[in-house]
Amino acid sequence: MQTPTLAEAAASPSAASAPSSHSGRPGPGPAPDLAAAGEDRFVPERGSRASMGRWLTAVVLTAVAVAILASAVLIETFARAHAERRAVQSLRQVGMDFRDALDRGMAQQFKEVRVLAQLDTFRGGSPADMRRALDQIQIGFDHFAWLGVTDTQGKVLAAAGGLLDGVNVSQRPWFQGAQRGPFVGDVHAAVLLERLLPRQSDPWRFVDFALPLMDNNGQPRGVFGAHLSWSWARQIKSELIDSTMASHQADALILARDGSVILGPANMEGKKMALPDDPSSALRRQMVEGNEYFAVTVPTQGYGSYPGLGWTVMVRQPVSIALEDYYRLRRQIFYTALILLALAVPLCWWQARRLAQPLKQLSRAIARRQHLTDEALPQVGGYREAAVLSHALTELARRQAQQEASLAQLHASLEERVRSRTLALEDAMQRQEASERRLRTIADNLPVLISYIDAEQRLRFLNATFRTWLGTEPEAAIGKTLLETIGPVLYEQRLPALKGALAGVRQRFETRSESNGVMRDLLTEYVPDLRADGTVAGVYTLSTDVTAFKQVERELDQLSRVDPLTGLPNRRQFDQRLSEALARARRSGNMLALMFMDLDHFKQVNDTLGHAAGDVVLQTFAARVRAAVRETDVLCRLAGDEFVLIVENLKTPTEAGALAQKLLGAVEAPLEVMGADVHLSTSIGVACTTADSESDVAFLARADDALYAAKASGRGCWHMAPPAAAASTETPWG
Repeated sequence: MQTPTLAEAAASPSAASAPSSHSGRPGPGPAPDLAAAGEDRFVPERGSRASMGRWLTAVVLTAVAVAILASAVLIETFARAHAERRAVQSLRQVGMDFRDALDRGMAQQFKEVRVLAQLDTFRGGSPADMRRALDQIQIGFDHFAWLGVTDTQGKVLAAAGGLLDGVNVSQRPWFQGAQRGPFVGDVHAAVLLERLLPRQSDPWRFVDFALPLMDNNGQPRGVFGAHLSWSWARQIKSELIDSTMASHQADALILARDGSVILGPANMEGKKMALPDDPSSALRRQMVEGNEYFAVTVPTQGYGSYPGLGWTVMVRQPVSIALEDYYRLRRQIFYTALILLALAVPLCWWQARRLAQPLKQLSRAIARRQHLTDEALPQVGGYREAAVLSHALTELARRQAQQEASLAQLHASLEERVRSRTLALEDAMQRQEASERRLRTIADNLPVLISYIDAEQRLRFLNATFRTWLGTEPEAAIGKTLLETIGPVLYEQRLPALKGALAGVRQRFETRSESNGVMRDLLTEYVPDLRADGTVAGVYTLSTDVTAFKQVERELDQLSRVDPLTGLPNRRQFDQRLSEALARARRSGNMLALMFMDLDHFKQVNDTLGHAAGDVVLQTFAARVRAAVRETDVLCRLAGDEFVLIVENLKTPTEAGALAQKLLGAVEAPLEVMGADVHLSTSIGVACTTADSESDVAFLARADDALYAAKASGRGCWHMAPPAAAASTETPWG
C-alpha cells in the first residue's frame, strides 16, 4: 500500500467533507465556498511553503541527529582523552620506575666506589698490595670493567688485571675532575681499554667514577678511578621493563644531556633526538619512519650523594597500539549513532503530524474571519495551547489600541529623560576628566615622586618623576609589584616601612640608594589609605630628593673634623681617635704611645717669610711625618705648629723612643721656601701607657709636659714622660 504524502494527508479532511454530486443532499452554503476560494487564492511566500508538519519533522529530526552526533562526539572525545591519559600514565609510570632504578643503581655504584677509596690499602699501601686488592675487588664487583689507582701526576700505580699499569692518564677527564673532588663522568666510548678488554657484541662504553686519595697524613696520594660498564644499565632495563615493553610494543630509551641516545634500540644508539624545553611535560608525539608514537620523558634527578648526569628517560609507544581500545569504541559509537538516527526518522514524522493537526484547524478558522474583534474563535482539540491561542487572539485586538497610545506617551517621556540624563552625564564626565588632567599636571610637575601602592603591593599610580629617577615609563610599571619595579635591593630598604603603612601606621624615613645610575638621598612618607571599616586599601607615597641637603651636611661634618691646610684630623677628630685608641689598648693589653710635637722657631718663619711660607712649612712637616710612620698611626694637627701622633700596638717604651728619633731625622731634611733655605727641626714629648686606668686628658697632659721638657733641653730632641704611676722617674731622652 502506498503511503500518502504530507500534502495528500492535509487535503483528505476537506475531500471527505465535500458534498457528493450523487447524494442528493443540499450543500453547506456559500460561506464554506468563499473560505475555500480564499484558501485557494492564497499563495505563501517562497521559503514558507512547507507545511508545519514538515517543518516540525525536519526540526525534531535535526535536533535528534544533533543530539546523537553531539553525544557521540563528546563520548568519542572523552574516550580519546581517557585513552591518551591512560597511555601517558602507563608510560610515565614505567619511565619513573626505570628512572628511579637507574638513579638508585648509579648512586649505589658511586657509594661502592667511595667506600673502596677509603680502604687503608689505597691510602698507604704499596703498588703490589693495591694490585692484589683491586683484583680481589673486581671478582666481587664484575660490573666495573676497570679499577685502578694513580699517583698525583696521573701515572697508573696499580690496576685490576694489570690493565694500563704505568700508563699516564693525566689528560683523561676523570683524573682531571678528581683533582677538584669526587667525580662522576657521563657515558663515553672506551679510549685506552677498547683493545685490552675482551671483545663483546656491543662496543665498550663506560661511566667514570673517580675520587681523590689522601694518605694517612692527609696529603694527596693520587686518584682512585673506576670504569662502570654501561652493559650494567642495559641489564637493569632488561630485568625491569623489557618484558612489559614487549607486551605493549613499546620501548624505552636513555638520552644524554645533549639528546643523544645512550641506551635504546641498536639502530638508534648514538643518534640525537630533540628534547623538550620541559622534560617533565605530560606527552609528546613523534613521527619515526612514518609511524606516530606517544613519547613521555622523565628527567633523572640523582639520588643521595650521586648528583645525577642530566639523563632523560624516554618511554614511547605507537599511537595505534596505545589507542587500540579507543579505535574499537569509536567504531561502535558510529554504528550505534546510525541505528538510532534511522529509528528516529519515522518517529519524528508521526509526532510532527500529531502536533500540527490542531494548528491547521485553528488556521482555517482564522482565515474565514474578517477581523480579530469578531465573535470568539471556535475551540479546537488536541492540546491546551491551541485553545489558549484562540482566546489570546480575541483579546489582542482590544488591548492593542490601548497599548499603542500608552506606548507612544511612554516613548516620548523616556526620550526626554534619556536626553537630559545624557547631557548631565557628559557634563559630569567632562568635569571629572578636566579635574584628573589638572591633578595629573600638578603631580607630574612636582619635584617629588608620588605613587600609590595597593594592599597587594602593586603600583596603581606614578607621576612623571618616576621616569626621571628610574628611567622607566610610569605606564610600563603600573600593575607590577614594587619588588618587580625597583628590584630586591631598593625593595628591602623600604619593606619595614611599607609593612608598617599597610598595617595602618604612617611612616617617615630616609634612605640612600642608587637608581638609574644616580645616588640619591630620599625623605619618604607612607600614608595609609584607610577604608570606612578601618582596613587599609593601599598606601600613598611621597619621596623628596634631599641629596643636596645631605651633601652639605656631610661636607660640613668633614670640614669640622679635618684641618683644611694639611688635610690631617683636627682637634675634634683627635679627641675621638685618642679615646678609641685607649679603648683598644685596654682590650688588647698592648702599649699606646702619644707624641706631642711642635716646630722649633716656627714663629721666626712667619715673621721673616710670611704666613704663606709658614703654611708651606706646616704642609711639608706634616708630609714628612706621615711618610715616616705606619699607615695605622694617626697624625693630627691641634693648632698652629702643634701636632700629635698616636702610635698603637707597641711592646715597650723603647719602640716609641726609636720612632721619635726617626722622626727627628725625617724632619731635618733641607727645605727651600720662597727662595730661602729653612732649617726644620721639632721637639717631641713622648708618653706611653697601657691605658689601665689613665684618662685621655691625663695622658695628653703627660705628653705635653714631656714636650716642654724637650724644649727646655735645647729643642730638636725628644723626651720620654715618666710613667703615670711613677711621675718622678725619667728615662733618657735624645
